[in-house]
Amino acid sequence: MSDNDFGPTISGITLPETVVLPPEMMPLLPWMGLAELKVTLAAIACMMQVGGAEPITLSEFETLTGLSRPSVLEGIERAMQRGILTRYEVSGYQGHKSYVYELRVSIGKEILPTALKAKLSQAVVVNTDRLTTSLSLATGDNENDENDAEIQQKKAIFERLRKFGVYAKTARKLLQEHDIERIERFLALYPLAQRLGRAEGPGWLVKAIIDTSWDPDIEQADLETRLARQQEQEQEPVLPALPKRVVSQLQEIGWVGDTRELLDALRKDKRRVNAWLKWAVSQPPEHRVARFLSGLRSGLLPPKSKSNTERRYLEGYAEFIEH
Repeated sequence: MSDNDFGPTISGITLPETVVLPPEMMPLLPWMGLAELKVTLAAIACMMQVGGAEPITLSEFETLTGLSRPSVLEGIERAMQRGILTRYEVSGYQGHKSYVYELRVSIGKEILPTALKAKLSQAVVVNTDRLTTSLSLATGDNENDENDAEIQQKKAIFERLRKFGVYAKTARKLLQEHDIERIERFLALYPLAQRLGRAEGPGWLVKAIIDTSWDPDIEQADLETRLARQQEQEQEPVLPALPKRVVSQLQEIGWVGDTRELLDALRKDKRRVNAWLKWAVSQPPEHRVARFLSGLRSGLLPPKSKSNTERRYLEGYAEFIEH
């Protein structure tokens, strides 16, 4: 094997000052295949980065683990079924949907007791099919946790925070340090805040929860006022903003459509718009609007009206006068 095939060598491993490997990992090792172990370690490494890291894509898993995509998918599926990873759907270009992955963080447990390690050491695999691995615990304590209403509520809120883009570490800290009702209030307000431009991203949501000077009742009233103002503006017709003479001419040619294009044209060249309106009035009623729009969009001036040159013979004058 050449050096290029073998890869880099190192002079040793630096021991961290604190243990960063989750305690659940060691008892699970006997049942974890290479692909599952690699994607799990990659997810742990990303989670431990400063700032909480971001969810991992399939392509990033391939780069981090050196596995092929089928192997990555196999490892992810096993890790998800084992309860290690979780998956989130994200919208991409032109509505295309894809998925990102990250560690499934335990909610409601500040410190993992030694008893939990013993409990995990008793875990048994109930189905050893390579793509349908599932894990059951010999004790019933975990079931009691799952049925606990508060923990279930925190898990649901955690998922909502993550879907809005809040980092996993930040979401967990919010749940640990802040009132659940306050978090839920701002979670409910966040979509409207985004729609109205009040919130540009999940940073608004985190700040709203953390900053005790933010009153959710006042914020809700403000958002409702903004929404009412926006709805009023959307319902206001554009036609009254046009000059009265132009409005009268539009009515004469039978205009019933949106006037935004016309307003823009008036700002650019008022003379040309007036010329086309005047010309359109002389057209057959059924063609006035269509011919007006076509002419306006052409960028040209309307054709001049044809007038027959009249010649009159005036007595006492041996000349013709053209009118």
